[in-house]
Amino acid sequence: MSLSIEEITQQHNRKSFVCGVTKFNQFLQQARQKTAKHISKTYVACPDSIPTAVIAYYTLTGYSVTAPPSHKDYKKNPHPLSAVKLTRLAVDRSQQGQRLGERLLIDAIYRTVLVSQQISAIGLFVDPMTPQVIPFYQQYGFLPANPDDPSRLEMWLPIKTCLELAGVVLNKS
Repeated sequence: MSLSIEEITQQHNRKSFVCGVTKFNQFLQQARQKTAKHISKTYVACPDSIPTAVIAYYTLTGYSVTAPPSHKDYKKNPHPLSAVKLTRLAVDRSQQGQRLGERLLIDAIYRTVLVSQQISAIGLFVDPMTPQVIPFYQQYGFLPANPDDPSRLEMWLPIKTCLELAGVVLNKS
């Protein structure tokens, strides 16, 4: 399917989006206002044949972190460091199982690289909703944000890995 991934606007039809997670459906209804207020940026995937129909979305925001103490590149930086946070990623039920989540994640990684080139960012962080979602992120190189605390689900993709993945995507284009 040919589609576009773009920043959410008033023209996008958010009312028919249903992903199976009520809070993600509800978030999409307010996402444009959060984008307008610079609280977060939501990007929507729309089929080229119906450019106002939202079939998937993700949301990014700035994030301040204390780097994992075990990470060699950042262990001497105890102060908060800049990063990007993937706060939402959802696919409409009608499109699930078609690797659309992967396309959105790659787009989010690419945008993280763009941010890191302008203001610096140590990587992309995410909070998987459940342990069952962790393998999805692991296949792209996401690591536990706090490996010493297995009860925390937060994960991160170091900027070096983001750069590698974005380079692969750019070379395929």
